[in-house]
Amino acid sequence: MPNYNQYKVPTTLRSGGYVDIHSSAITVTYDMPYYAISTSPFNGGLHHVMAVRNQQLTFFVNNESELPGGSTSDYLAKECVQLDLPIRFCTALLTTASMNRHAYVCQSEDSIIIEVIATAGVEKTAHRAGDGYTYYEKDGAFHTGGTINLLVFTNCALTDGALTKSLLTITEAKTVALQSIGITSVLSNQPATGTSTDGVIMTIDPNGELLTDTGTFSQFGDTLAKAVRSAIEKALENTATLDL
Repeated sequence: MPNYNQYKVPTTLRSGGYVDIHSSAITVTYDMPYYAISTSPFNGGLHHVMAVRNQQLTFFVNNESELPGGSTSDYLAKECVQLDLPIRFCTALLTTASMNRHAYVCQSEDSIIIEVIATAGVEKTAHRAGDGYTYYEKDGAFHTGGTINLLVFTNCALTDGALTKSLLTITEAKTVALQSIGITSVLSNQPATGTSTDGVIMTIDPNGELLTDTGTFSQFGDTLAKAVRSAIEKALENTATLDL
């Protein structure tokens, strides 16, 4: 098997956006505001964005307060400021996974384009929903050992409801990917549904064709699910095989 990343993301996305790859971060920037949904503590929720980012934490901390800035949100914001990115129009995810092992997938169906950049680590945090918790939020502990982070892009426009529903389709596809590979929960040894620290950012083109449904029966949802499933499978393949 080749010791290079055969699933490397191109420098320009088909759905729009320019990709900058470093060993510790992947950043996608835009010439105009796009619209996004993000699970990040830094500008999470529904926002207009000019940049989205997947950031590797390259040093060890015992808890979130030890991060520069004192929190995950402030740390990610400081990293964006250092790159002169517009802080109010950025959102980012955090992981310990190497960007060198990311996987890129582009899936299209008719006029729909879905692109996914995934990083994945499941060794310590693979989890099955409902297995039990591992921390209280109030204890200040910082948990980001193994994470599946997804940057998802489309050339379509979506209603707010459809964009939010996309997270359901993405989660279902992630679960299928993990179970097809045989990943099990570190707590119960039952089939995993994710990790305890997964993150998603999905951006849409506000000038694209407007769609109102992203469920798995829809053409868009099916294309999205296939792209997410493939990207996660390839990212886990890279994590297991690449020495980068």
